[in-house]
Amino acid sequence: MALPQTHFWIDPQNNEGYFRLAPHVPTLQGVISGFWYVAGSPLRSWVQAAKYHGRPQLLYAAARYMGALIRDKNDSLVRGLKALLPIPISSLRRRKRGYNQAEWAARGLAEVWGLPVLTKHWQRRPSSDSQLARDRAERWRAMEAEFLCIRPVPSPIGVVDDVLTTGATLAAALNSLPSTMQVWVFTIGITQRRR
Repeated sequence: MALPQTHFWIDPQNNEGYFRLAPHVPTLQGVISGFWYVAGSPLRSWVQAAKYHGRPQLLYAAARYMGALIRDKNDSLVRGLKALLPIPISSLRRRKRGYNQAEWAARGLAEVWGLPVLTKHWQRRPSSDSQLARDRAERWRAMEAEFLCIRPVPSPIGVVDDVLTTGATLAAALNSLPSTMQVWVFTIGITQRRR
């Protein structure tokens, strides 16, 4: 309950996340990030614990909470989705970590919404390095051609990630999907843009 809510589910086409991604993703229908990823929020430590300390169940719990909030305020959006598609990580990172934290977030949403999670439809190339030390421009350049859609995906689809920062990873991933797809983005957290 201490997670600072964004309330993006009220207007998925008029929020910080949508404005970051829409110029780069023509098929984007809307963006809903559940909570602000800011200093003092428990979400920061949860994401770090999920990514680096083997505790992905924290993102699963946050996703279930977010899923209930969205369902209660925007049920028609949820009923229109065919499936959830987590952002893939490289096979090397998956072997080291043992899981994909975006899949855990997708499973949390899926449990609340009753949707399938598609985990074998998308790939990330093995050369993926961490984005953490890169600035915004470097992140956008590094993301080009990193993702590959390898199986048909139903539309409209909900793409799931843990945190939306610059939008480079999500934009690159979304642009690897067929151009005819209707895409919704769901992230557990979103950073505040530096002004």
